Amino acid sequence: MITKMRVSSAERLKVLITGGRAPAALELARLLAAAGCEVHAAESVRHHLCRVSKAVARSHMVPGPAREPEHFVAALEEIVRRERIAWLIPTCEEIFYVSAGLERLSSLCRVVAPPLEQLRRLHSKWEFIRRAQELGLSVPHTERVSTPQEWARFTGRIASSPEEVYRDGYVVKPEFSRFASKVRIVKPGGREAGGAAEERTRITGETPTEVRLEAESYPWVVQQFIPGRTLCTYSIAHEGRLAAHASYAADYAVRGGASVYFEPLYHAGLLEWVREFVRMERFTGQIAFDFIETERGELYAIECNPRTTSGIHLFRPEDRLASALLHPETLGETMIEPQPASRGMLGVPMLASGLTESRSWRAFAAWLSKYAGARDVVFRWSDPRPFAEQLFLLLELRRAAAARKQTLMEASTGDIEWNGGTS
Repeated sequence: MITKMRVSSAERLKVLITGGRAPAALELARLLAAAGCEVHAAESVRHHLCRVSKAVARSHMVPGPAREPEHFVAALEEIVRRERIAWLIPTCEEIFYVSAGLERLSSLCRVVAPPLEQLRRLHSKWEFIRRAQELGLSVPHTERVSTPQEWARFTGRIASSPEEVYRDGYVVKPEFSRFASKVRIVKPGGREAGGAAEERTRITGETPTEVRLEAESYPWVVQQFIPGRTLCTYSIAHEGRLAAHASYAADYAVRGGASVYFEPLYHAGLLEWVREFVRMERFTGQIAFDFIETERGELYAIECNPRTTSGIHLFRPEDRLASALLHPETLGETMIEPQPASRGMLGVPMLASGLTESRSWRAFAAWLSKYAGARDVVFRWSDPRPFAEQLFLLLELRRAAAARKQTLMEASTGDIEWNGGTS
């Protein structure tokens, strides 16, 4: 059992993870190494967090999957053969390109990636909602607009006869997007609020009927706005059964993006929703959901991410998350959950969140208490180099952003993101 004791190097299970730039991938590498695995990382950027971590035995440079999908899969095949890899675990959106090559890769090792068609259905902010509705699970009213003409018809309809379902406004976002970078919330009376105010995010206009969507991002999803707090889950499932599960509230984020603070939230309603979904999907792999919880305690799932997410930061080596991923059959009916005292944060973004977004002294004091009580998920005294590597990664991404005339956020995922293609 790799989760009970470390074994000799000759017996160590070799695991290859992709997406080594992400803090979640670094967390996974550390958890696997603590369980006795020999961890390898494959990345398409030169500088990444896993490259310098003591948890990673070797780092491998691979082509960017979004630009060279065939060469990416071929490079993974070569690594698996040469290093005698037993397991391949994608962590970020490169999972779609791994899944496109699943037949080739799974003939060489075990791959933690569902079939591409299932991944696409869950990643799509439209198809996921339709699937959840089919299963009888709670989601907001959602529509899809595929052309400027459809968008004009929608806004005309809302202007001429406001619908009850949109009484609090509506959320507009591309069908395939990430980090809330292009999300906008259009309020009644023409008020517009939004997520990250990115320079290249173009949803403009002073009233709902004047909001224009950038043509290259069609199709878009229009979703009923439901007031409430955002809750997130991260789970590992095996053949429709939950092997691990964590929930947390997205109370701290920078400019409306992803959460930067992680504290376990034990929520029976979230657990039951997720359990039902993965059971009826017969899902195997890592999966995460975003929810809105109303003041009355009603839950509405708004998005699904079928991959590693920040919820992994809630787990510790003693929780045996490696078993949930690699050997779920050994857990029996046990479902792994994080320990109640677990607290994690992305230190630099969390600092920025508190200093720029605290609206009152009371809010600042609450943030300060959270900040003082959480561990930085990147920094370890026993493994300090990934913390410094963040600067080199940032500089590399800035250069890429300038060369391609992108925002920093776009450059951070441009070579791995997947927007519904058939690759």
